[in-house]
Amino acid sequence: MNVVDRSADHVDFDLEDTVPPVRRARRWITENVPELDQSTLLDLLLISDALLTNAFEHATAPRRLRLSHRGGHVVRVEVHDGSPELLPVLGKPGARGPRNRGLLMVNRLASRWGVDPEQGHKAVWGEVVA
Repeated sequence: MNVVDRSADHVDFDLEDTVPPVRRARRWITENVPELDQSTLLDLLLISDALLTNAFEHATAPRRLRLSHRGGHVVRVEVHDGSPELLPVLGKPGARGPRNRGLLMVNRLASRWGVDPEQGHKAVWGEVVA
């Protein structure tokens, strides 16, 4: 994960890995949102895990991770990918096994989440309130 853009309200990392860099992303997020209580931090980490995994399993490169503070007490994690698919496929709650439940978990844990379509790619994001 290489820092490619930094401003007062966000930091972007290019994800050149071939597998989701979940461990490094968790460590970096934890270091950069010290204002979050333990429960909210865990929610944010689980959201980022699900978004990263989806981007690597269901989308194409280039991929980018962004962590930002929005409107004071809101922390957002975004994963940008090179797939033109605008809406990720939601898993079914009754599905067996650990796969295909990531966005259901994001829906449950995030205060808000969504997909922002862009020209030829998208950003999938989730927010928590600090």
